[in-house]
Amino acid sequence: QLQHQRDETQAKELAAALEIQRSLLPREIPALQGCQIATAWQPVRNVSGDFFNVLKLSEHAAGFCIGDVAGKGMPAALVMSNAQALVKVFASAHTEPRQLCEQVNRALCNQLSTGKFVTFFYAVFDTRSQQLRYSNAGHNPPLLVRRDGTSAWLDAGGTVLGVFSEGQYEQGELQLASGDRVVLFTDGLTEAVNAAGEEFGEARLQALLLATRHLSADEMQQQLMTEVRGFCADQFQDDATLLVLAVE
Repeated sequence: QLQHQRDETQAKELAAALEIQRSLLPREIPALQGCQIATAWQPVRNVSGDFFNVLKLSEHAAGFCIGDVAGKGMPAALVMSNAQALVKVFASAHTEPRQLCEQVNRALCNQLSTGKFVTFFYAVFDTRSQQLRYSNAGHNPPLLVRRDGTSAWLDAGGTVLGVFSEGQYEQGELQLASGDRVVLFTDGLTEAVNAAGEEFGEARLQALLLATRHLSADEMQQQLMTEVRGFCADQFQDDATLLVLAVE
């Protein structure tokens, strides 16, 4: 009886924790003229170590990020909430992506216990110039798929956050154009496994994004999540998060 009550209490606490996490993620994606943004967030357990955000920095610029905390369960969820809050504190119209990575990294280094770290990607998109500036802190490189079918992985940056307090980050700059798509994801997507034990993998992801590049951000996101769910029979091994930026 006592064990049953404990289990019930724990289940309620985890459900409450997930609700708190959901409230930290953007309820509505800010509208930015000239582009569409679509997202998906699928926790594999009651709480998640994945996060994303879209921050309107000015009338014509937005910052967007994705991150994945090492580990699972409540410890990862607490770090996720902390990292999410730090991004909101440091992001501004005047902060370059590499600077933001350095600031969040320093703050996390003071707070995280040994062995904990965060993979992270942050970009700023300006709809007037159509310039994308980004920095990748050890995260799965997002994929840029251009309208003409060429593609590139966005890997300029540095090491994961929360380990080396003096970490320096490089910055990538890209000129986007109408019809281009940038897709951010966590490894819960590419590491989804089918019945034969194969991973979905980056090659399948790339082929699918090239095949669906003409779709809207929402349609592209839905198509990708449907494909991955079908591939792994909805048995995700890890949290899966996705953010699609489509230039109109």
